[in-house]
Amino acid sequence: MIRNYQRCWQKYLLGSVSALAVSLGCLPTLAQEATKKFNIDAQPLDTALTEFSEQSDLVVMAPGGLVKDKRAPTVAGDLLPLDALDMLLRGSGLEASRDAGGAIFIAARVEKVDRPVRRVVEEPEFEVEEIVVTGSNIVGVETASPIAVFDSAYIESAGFSTIGELIDSLPQNFGGGASLDTVSSPDPQSGLNRGAGTSVNLRGLGSGATLVLLNGRRLAQSGENGGFVDISLIPLSAIDRVEVLTDGASAIYGADAIGGVVNFITKSDFEGGETLLRYGTVTDGDLDEYRILQNFGMSWERGSIFASYEYYNRDALRVEDRNFNARFPDADLSPQAGRHSLFLSGELAITDHTAVLGDFLYSDRDIDIRDNFFTPFVRGAETEQLGGSLGVKAEFSDAWLVSLSGGYSQNSLDFTVDSGSTGALVGSGSFKSDLATIDAFVNGELFEIGGGRVRVATGLQYRNESLFFKDIITDTVEVDFGRDVFAAFGELLMPIVSSQNRMNGIERLEFSVAGRFEDYSDFGSTARPKIGLLWEVTEGLVLRATYSSSFKAPLLTSLSTATNGVLAVFASDIESMSPDGRSLILSRFGGNPDLEPETSQSFTAGLDYTPSVLPGLSVSLTYFDIEFEERIGRPFSNFNIPLTQPEVFVEFITREPDIGVVDELLASPNLRDFTFTSFTPADVEAVLDQRVTNISATIVSGLEFDVSYVFDADAGSFSFGLRGDYLFDLEDRVSIQVDAIERLNTLFNPSDLRLRGNMSWSNGGLGLDTFINYVDSYTNDAADPDEPIDSFTTVDLRASYTTQGAKGLLNNVKVAVIVSNLFGEEPPFIDSSSAASATFGYDPTNASAVGRFVAFELSKKF
Repeated sequence: MIRNYQRCWQKYLLGSVSALAVSLGCLPTLAQEATKKFNIDAQPLDTALTEFSEQSDLVVMAPGGLVKDKRAPTVAGDLLPLDALDMLLRGSGLEASRDAGGAIFIAARVEKVDRPVRRVVEEPEFEVEEIVVTGSNIVGVETASPIAVFDSAYIESAGFSTIGELIDSLPQNFGGGASLDTVSSPDPQSGLNRGAGTSVNLRGLGSGATLVLLNGRRLAQSGENGGFVDISLIPLSAIDRVEVLTDGASAIYGADAIGGVVNFITKSDFEGGETLLRYGTVTDGDLDEYRILQNFGMSWERGSIFASYEYYNRDALRVEDRNFNARFPDADLSPQAGRHSLFLSGELAITDHTAVLGDFLYSDRDIDIRDNFFTPFVRGAETEQLGGSLGVKAEFSDAWLVSLSGGYSQNSLDFTVDSGSTGALVGSGSFKSDLATIDAFVNGELFEIGGGRVRVATGLQYRNESLFFKDIITDTVEVDFGRDVFAAFGELLMPIVSSQNRMNGIERLEFSVAGRFEDYSDFGSTARPKIGLLWEVTEGLVLRATYSSSFKAPLLTSLSTATNGVLAVFASDIESMSPDGRSLILSRFGGNPDLEPETSQSFTAGLDYTPSVLPGLSVSLTYFDIEFEERIGRPFSNFNIPLTQPEVFVEFITREPDIGVVDELLASPNLRDFTFTSFTPADVEAVLDQRVTNISATIVSGLEFDVSYVFDADAGSFSFGLRGDYLFDLEDRVSIQVDAIERLNTLFNPSDLRLRGNMSWSNGGLGLDTFINYVDSYTNDAADPDEPIDSFTTVDLRASYTTQGAKGLLNNVKVAVIVSNLFGEEPPFIDSSSAASATFGYDPTNASAVGRFVAFELSKKF
């Protein structure tokens, strides 16, 4: 039997809020409703709902704590009352339901991580969805993990045109992963990133240490070695909100959730259509940007559909257009990139207790790049992402929900390579990654304890991961391999104290525990736990803490020996065994089938404060400490390094090697001889082992914080906010033979402080949004002596106007002007002569070379 609204309300809000009733006028039945004229300005949601009641003559019941600090958009025109209400709630995470007497109730509606069952009530139909949030598999609970949510209203106000811009703006994210602007950075998990993809790199732990989900599902890996998920292939036009979890979550989701989880939630309750045209350009140079989107959605008695198409194109950024470095004037700082994306989703209730749902994504991106230092010799590349899911969910009682779903995702990359100096075509390469999943979930309630019923979620998962790779060398090597993964997991939430047994100093107390076991066909099994504690001390003040153990499975390319080989080279002008300073070296490279999974331990403790004495103020503070161990990587990137520091890399150096070992290495089918001379096995003076192995560890700790304040005044609605990430330590241990090395505040690594502030104002159809971005100063440790690198501050501005009450095509038309880097700040200069890797004169991991960028948008909703 479908639960009534009151039952759902108690479950979702845990009995901790009281309702505010707004009652005006009479209660017409649905059959009697007709269009009414609405004129509601953008403002706080609670006051907007009051105006809606006055203009619609309908009763609206809304909990004060639920609508507090939320905002409503402008709603104007001749509309059906419930359509107007849906527009007011769009992007708020709330939904409307109506009882038999005609009263309308507002409730939380947070998308279920793996898509919700649409639940149907008596005529007329309203959605009451079973929901979970990122960080838990249990329906309708608040997690103790730190979570930041960026809804479509925020994304629009910030003027972003791609998912990558949104992620890059997060203080918790370090730009040292793959991106369109960095292309390939010193992040080994990104490879050469010849497809110019974009990764997430929370805490600077690496592109592969953050799990990326789309509606709670994994996507196929990208990059030349399958090391990261390419988020730039997800169309921003389809996104309803982005949920960012910033602690370990392998006990919930499995491998890769070491630095956190980023879950992209697509639109599901979109009604009508939306068209947007965008053109942008730099004020210095020739970079132009174009974006076109078309959204369409509709729902009926037992289902809904949503479709989104997006086209995006950005020109290359030329070195000659920037005055901070004159070297390689014919090169590109970033490539030309064009993308087409299509997203479709739908759901259908086949009975009152069962629903079928599915979605589909296709993206295609082409890039062209000339002589970019970070992508040596790449001429062009095409990347495709496609996949989808199909599932069914059924409710067997008031307390139990079961779901079964299957999904498939594929990422493919084809690229061509030229000689660099002459532009002559050398060869081509290709990469393809496939992921197939089957998931089964059971959600329900067990028994009663002091604060309520114990909640449980459990399930099974099967994944098949496969990868195909073709080497770019003219005598190509093709590799095709894969793995099977079986997982079992469970999670409990125990409400020790709630509204039914609260006491002084303990309004609410909840304890959660989760565990997950995964078995891999190619390297073994692992099990990881997570525990959480949430304590509401008094109304408005919540303390929380989590501990988790996470893991990351070795990349398929890291485990494979198919492309292993040997490099023969002369080492000179270094500490050498040869009297003339010239030593013949053999260096082994490639994968390692004996790798163990990377592991981490994560601890967080924080608070959330929304004081009743100052409505509109919200404060969140989280301390985090992550120890990332058994990291997989090459022990050194250059064969000179171990020879100049033999005491550090002694375990990777074999001096005076056995002739039999040398003979075997020289017989390798993938021998790359750069000696350009003839030699005998007896001439080899050292063998180095550069194959990937579990050698390093990273320790990161710090504070993340978020403060916001919204209020109304005679002059309009105002919003202020400051979000930041302050790192105490970021240490690497590259070998067990050496002490940890501090990476914080050094070249191509995170600085200790990143901030993003915002100031917004709206009045009627007018809106003004300002954002300030700050990266603290740090040091060029590649110089001798060390050189300071200045801080980098930019200001972004967006001004918009939405027509109100206009007739026909002119209604709900919005024009906007966006200026990024308003004052045209150049990135801090880095002398190329002191750091060979800083060829273009700046650090692309901590600053942008785009400069001032102006964009114009025209959109209409209908």
